[in-house]
Amino acid sequence: MGEIKVKIYERVKLDGKWTRRPVPVPDRRKRDGRLFVHQNRQGKFQISWYENRKKQWQEVTNPASDAELPYLSDAVKVAEDKAWFLNNRHRKVTDPTTEAAAGKKLDQEIETYLAAKSGCKKTRSAHSHALTEFQDWATQQKKGRGIRYVDEITKPLLRDFFDYLVDGDEDEDGPENVPFTAAGKVMKVNAFYRDVFDLVEGQGVITKKDYKRELESSKVPEIFTKQEIDAMFAVMDEDEYLAFSLLYEAGLRKREWMHLEDTDLISNELQPGCFNSEIRVESKPNWHFQTKTGTSRNVWIPKELMDRLLRRKAEKRVSKLLFGTSNGKPDYHLWDRLKAIARRANLDPTTVWVHKWRATAATNWLRSKELGGKGWDIGYVRQQLGHGDLKSIEHYIAIVKNEERALWEHAAKVQEQNSTAEKSRTIAERGTLITLPSGMVSVVGTECA
Repeated sequence: MGEIKVKIYERVKLDGKWTRRPVPVPDRRKRDGRLFVHQNRQGKFQISWYENRKKQWQEVTNPASDAELPYLSDAVKVAEDKAWFLNNRHRKVTDPTTEAAAGKKLDQEIETYLAAKSGCKKTRSAHSHALTEFQDWATQQKKGRGIRYVDEITKPLLRDFFDYLVDGDEDEDGPENVPFTAAGKVMKVNAFYRDVFDLVEGQGVITKKDYKRELESSKVPEIFTKQEIDAMFAVMDEDEYLAFSLLYEAGLRKREWMHLEDTDLISNELQPGCFNSEIRVESKPNWHFQTKTGTSRNVWIPKELMDRLLRRKAEKRVSKLLFGTSNGKPDYHLWDRLKAIARRANLDPTTVWVHKWRATAATNWLRSKELGGKGWDIGYVRQQLGHGDLKSIEHYIAIVKNEERALWEHAAKVQEQNSTAEKSRTIAERGTLITLPSGMVSVVGTECA
C-alpha cells in the first residue's frame, strides 16, 4: 500500500456559490518549518485524503479561538499531523488532529522541560542540544521513526539514535560523537522521558547499565590494538583496504573522508626521487559540507598510499569524489562496511567505529619510534588532526606515556635478567676443581666423571 497523502483545500464563494479549491503549500519556509508572515493568511480551510477509495474531509479550526478563522499555518500543521497518523496507524498511534488525542506531544513536552530545566548554563545547554538533536532525528519519516509522542520513545529507538550519533546511519551522516558523548546524550533523553512521566531515578526506557561500558570510558579515547588492525586489514578487499588505510594514515574524520575529491591530492617531487605527499582537507559548498572548524588544512601521507590514491584518481568515476557511490554521491555506508569487516575478522562489531581509526592514527603519530610509531611532536600532530588547541590531544599523550612506561619497565626487566645471567656465567667460568672420594671431579655448578 502506498503512502496516503493529505491535501489542503479552501472553501471560497465564486459567482454566489460555495466551492472548494486546492491550496498549494508554500515551498519556502523558515528554518523551523513555519510559514513566513506574508504567506500565513486566514481562510476556511479543510484537509482531504482518500481512504478505501473514498474521499474524506476534515475541517481545520483555529487552535487559539473558535471565533476566528484558522490560518494557513494551522492547516499545514493539521495536514502534516493527519498524514503522519494515516501512515502510522499500524503502530497503534493516536490521531493528533482529534480532540481525543491525549498523548504527550514530543515537541511541546521538550519545550516545557527545557523551559523548567534548572542547573548551570552549561548543563541546560547540554540538555537542550541533546534533546533538539534527538527531536530532529526521531521525527523524520525514515526507518520506522517519525515519532510525535513521548511514549513512542523505546529502547530500540534510543539504540538506533546512539548508533547515529557515533557513525551515522544508512541514509545520512551522524555528528561523529565518541561513544561516551553519545551515551551521555541518550541518557539525557531518558532523563527527559523520566521527567515527563514522573518516574524515579533508575527508571525509564533505559538505565545506566545499558551503556555502562560507554559511560565508564569517560573522555579517554579508545584505539585499535595492533592485533585488531592486522586482523581487519587481512580480511579487507582492495577497495576497503584503500579506504581504511587512508583513515589510519591521515586520521581523517568520516565526513572529511567522504568528501575528498581528485583535486585534494597533492604530490610534489622536491628533488629527484624525493616526494612530498599531502591531502587537502577543506569545505565543499557544492556538497553542503563544511569542516568541523571551518578551516582548511593539509595532511601528510606516505608516498605508497599516495600512489594508490593516484591510481584511484585515474579510474573513471561519475563524480570527482574519490570514494563516492556508484551514482557519484558521498558514501554514507562506511559504518556498515566497518561492522562487516569486524565480523569477518572475528572481532566484536560493537567495539569498532569509524572515529576509532582517527584516535588510533593520532596515538601512532605521537608514539615513539621504539614502539613502532612516528615520534612526531605535539604541535605537528595538532596540525594534522585539525584541532584548534592542544587540549584534545592530551588524552592521546596519556596513552602514549603509559605505553612508554610499559616499554621502560620491560627494558629494565630484560636488563636485570641479562645481568643475572651474566653473573651466573661469570661464576661458572671461575669454578673451582674439587676431588671427590669416588674419583669424580666436580666443578662448581657442574658435575662430570
